[in-house]
Amino acid sequence: MMEVPPEIMQALIEIGFTKYETLTYWTLLVYGPSTAKEISEKSGIPYNRVYDTISSLKRRGFVTEINGNPKIYAPYSPRIAFFRFKKELDDIMKKLEIELKNVKKEEQRPAIWRSHDFEEALEMFRETLESARREVIVVTPSEFFEDIEGDLKEVLERNVTLSLYIDKVPDLSGLIGRGNLFVRQFHKLNHLVGMADGKEVAMIQNVTFRPSQPPSFRSTYREIVFSQYSLILEIFKEATLEVEDISNPQDIRFFAVFHAADLVKRHLHKTPIFAEISARKVGSGEMEKLYGSVVGYTLSFQRGTNNVHVETDRGIVKIGGMFAVIEDYESTDLKLIMG
Repeated sequence: MMEVPPEIMQALIEIGFTKYETLTYWTLLVYGPSTAKEISEKSGIPYNRVYDTISSLKRRGFVTEINGNPKIYAPYSPRIAFFRFKKELDDIMKKLEIELKNVKKEEQRPAIWRSHDFEEALEMFRETLESARREVIVVTPSEFFEDIEGDLKEVLERNVTLSLYIDKVPDLSGLIGRGNLFVRQFHKLNHLVGMADGKEVAMIQNVTFRPSQPPSFRSTYREIVFSQYSLILEIFKEATLEVEDISNPQDIRFFAVFHAADLVKRHLHKTPIFAEISARKVGSGEMEKLYGSVVGYTLSFQRGTNNVHVETDRGIVKIGGMFAVIEDYESTDLKLIMG
C-alpha cells in the first residue's frame, strides 16, 4: 500500500476532501484505472466504503466510471480535475457576489485585511476599485500599469472618475475617450495604491523592489483611509497634470475635494460649473444635499486648505474634504457639471 505524502493529504483535507477520498484519488493516480476491489487492496480502504467514496469523487469531477464487469474507475489528471474544481468555485463565488448585491447591507464595522502574496494583494486592489461609485485614485509605478490597465478601463466605463498618479506616462490610448480621466506625473513612487470614494484603500508596499512577498493591506478604517488620503495630497502638491480627458462633462464625480478644486481652478474662468453635493455640516454633523453654482475655490498648499465655494439658496458655502474643520461642510461626494 502506497502512502499519500502528508502534505498532499493535509492540503486535500483542508479543501474538503475526506481521508478516504484522498486515499482513493491518490491510489488511482499512482496505479491507474482500477476496480473497486483493487482500490480497496491498494489503498487500505474497507471494501464496503469504496463505492460511496467513488460516488463522491465522481460528483466532484475527479473520477470517471468505465462500464464493464467489474466496473473500472479512472482518475482525471490533477490539471483537469482542479480546472473543473476551480470553475465550480468561481461559479459559486459569482453567485455569492450577485446575491450580495441584491441584499440591502447595514453599515458595517471597519476592518483591515492583510496579505503577503502579490497576486492576492492585486485582487484586493481590484476589489477596492470595483467598489467605487464616484472617484478612484490610483498611485502606481509605471512598470505595473499593464497589470492594472484592464481594471482602470472598467473604472472609466462605469462612469467613475479616474485620477491616476504615475512616474512615467504610458500609452493611454486604451483609456482615452472612455470616461473622465486625469493623469498626473510624480517621480518618487514605490507603492501601488488604490483608493475608492474615500471609503476604502488598498496598498501593496515597495513593489518597485519586487519582493516575493510584499506587505499589503486593504482597509475600511476611516483613519487609515485618511492617512493615505493625506499622503496622496502630498503627492498631488508636487505632481504635474499631464492628461485631462473629460468625456462626460455633465457628470464629473469626485471624492477628493482637492481634485475638484483643481478642476475648478482650471475651468471656472471659461465655463459655468454647477455642483450637486452630499455633505456633512461641520458642527452639527447632519447630512445635507446641496445644489448650486461653483463660484470659487481655495487651493493653498501653504495653509493646507482646499475647498470649493458653492452658491446655494442659503448663500455661499465652502465644501471641504475628509475631516474638514474650517469649512462649512465636509464631503466625499461631489458631482460637477460643466457648461
